[in-house]
Amino acid sequence: MQHPAVQSLRVRLVPPVSWPVDARGWTVFSFAAIFALAVPVFLILANVEYVTKSDWLYSYNWWRNDIPNRTSLPVSELDSGADQIKDYFTNDVERLDLRVTFRGQPDFALYSEREISHMVDVKGLMQGVFNAVRITGAIALLIALAGLVYFGRQFWDLLLMTLRWSALGSGIVVGVFGIAVLIDFNFVFRQFHFLSFANDLWLLNPFTDFLIIMFPQRFFFEATLFIAVFSIAQFALLMYAVARIKRRMVNEQSGLQRP
Repeated sequence: MQHPAVQSLRVRLVPPVSWPVDARGWTVFSFAAIFALAVPVFLILANVEYVTKSDWLYSYNWWRNDIPNRTSLPVSELDSGADQIKDYFTNDVERLDLRVTFRGQPDFALYSEREISHMVDVKGLMQGVFNAVRITGAIALLIALAGLVYFGRQFWDLLLMTLRWSALGSGIVVGVFGIAVLIDFNFVFRQFHFLSFANDLWLLNPFTDFLIIMFPQRFFFEATLFIAVFSIAQFALLMYAVARIKRRMVNEQSGLQRP
């Protein structure tokens, strides 16, 4: 026998929908909707944080985009620069003073004043992402724990149903975004900067500014693809794990009911 709130929610989610007014059902629906939104946002932003702090993506970029030849910097100095950037995103220093050995000059300040000012904006954006990861993860976890305590074994049925609706909504959004990226990533990239920054400091010279030479547009395009693939795979694994747990519980319940 299912929990009444789960049955009420099923009435609302499975067509035809009658939408009767029921305080308990609406409460469950509201928390399920918040959870369905929080999970994909958490996964996407967590993967943004992961790739931003990774070593392999930067190493891949040096090779993929021939960065050592384009910058006249050896891989060791590029790695040092990437480490300084990653540290900058998490420390309390306001301005990035990236120093490398360049053409025999030790302790060379690689970035111009405009690039440094833009990195101040980027740091604010990245720290917002890192905070959002913690917030959405905490929301999803708290709702899941509350649901497990409140519904008991029926929680897994509700969780799987919620994840299916979350997958449907997320799939539509990601699909539209993915088509736009594949059609014209340059347009999407520019619109992202228009929306994310209140100035035009991100408009850098691809021939003289080391920030954009080190991290060309293709780097961001492929990083976006990595984030999308990781997020989709993790969401699928989450749904698979919940389905397995639900199936095991159903089998256990069936075994207990046999004479």
